Amino acid sequence: MSNILINIPQINKAYGGVYQYSIALIKILADSNLSHDFFIFCHNPDPAIIEIIDKYPNFHHPKPPNLLYVRAETFFHTFLNKLYKRVKIKKRFYREDMYDWLVKNLNIDIIHSPYQVNIKKDGVKSITTLHDVQELHFPEFFTSAQRAQRAVNYKKSIDEADAVIVSYNHVKKDIIKYFNKHEEKVHTILLDMQKLWFEKIENIDLVKLNEKYELPTNFILYPASSWEHKNHLKLIEALKYLNAPEIQLICTGNLTDHFHNDILPVIEKNNLSNQVRFLGIVSDEELLKLYKTCRAVIVPTLYEAGSFPLMESILLNVPVICSNVTSLPETIEDDRFTFDPQDVEDMAQKINLIWSDDQYRELNLSRIKIQAEKLRFNNAGLKINKVYETLSKV
Repeated sequence: MSNILINIPQINKAYGGVYQYSIALIKILADSNLSHDFFIFCHNPDPAIIEIIDKYPNFHHPKPPNLLYVRAETFFHTFLNKLYKRVKIKKRFYREDMYDWLVKNLNIDIIHSPYQVNIKKDGVKSITTLHDVQELHFPEFFTSAQRAQRAVNYKKSIDEADAVIVSYNHVKKDIIKYFNKHEEKVHTILLDMQKLWFEKIENIDLVKLNEKYELPTNFILYPASSWEHKNHLKLIEALKYLNAPEIQLICTGNLTDHFHNDILPVIEKNNLSNQVRFLGIVSDEELLKLYKTCRAVIVPTLYEAGSFPLMESILLNVPVICSNVTSLPETIEDDRFTFDPQDVEDMAQKINLIWSDDQYRELNLSRIKIQAEKLRFNNAGLKINKVYETLSKV
């Protein structure tokens, strides 16, 4: 049995897919009945995390000392080190941080960070999850400073990690190719899509939803933060190409600078404000209502390590079309329902089919029913536990 620290200090819904992945991971670990003790390091735990901590006796929420105290103590030790050096005293204080406190007081054996960071401490094994390396494929979406930061931080995290977990083989191949990580230390584990956020929501008040947002009767849904790689601009261009005002688009998710600087001006310039609407971050209940009432979901992203909107649509039995890049075609496994995200005409054609062709929609529903079973049962908990046990023996 090991003491495992799940490292998600700042996680919240603004983190998009990383947030969803982290919550799903914790639920899978809890439901897998593993013998380890898990300590969830999170400053403001999500209600779903609190529920797990309350329900499972081997899940805990550690409360380390106030961060300001730790910083003050570090500053004091730094001052003493300089003083000792000046008067030629050999004694030195080690500059401890929050993780030192957690490791020491909780006897942590493994630090598992379910996102692109790695915490390395002496005598403790570490796991990082790399969700994507899209800056290597779409450098234009990042500033030079962001590319430099990713290059340095990702390399450091991958080099120092005792194990790297990814969801899809295309990410594993990139890590081996670009970061020279030994193949046996990179593990492809797709999380089981079970007991997700929407499964506990029972009541859907459609009247209140419609009153709040004044939704059209029929619409296509795209739930994704407005980052550049999510490809909202091409999607809007495809709607303009179709010239069909009855095809309404509703978008949800964090509104980034890209939305305000680039997307919104395009909508206004092309007089599409009555056809394309961005609602921002919505509640879980509202998002489920949108899934349940939309005519279809579209996922036109340029790069995706694993698309939660695509997987959620499949599990909720909602017609869905998506890009033919990275993990998406592997998830839907039928090129009749994919399109080239850079090809406006191809995207527009698939939008028109999923909107108006009943036979095409039925074929789509038949496909996603098959894919739903594959997503639900992947034995992710046992696979992750195998990584834990391997590290514990080293």
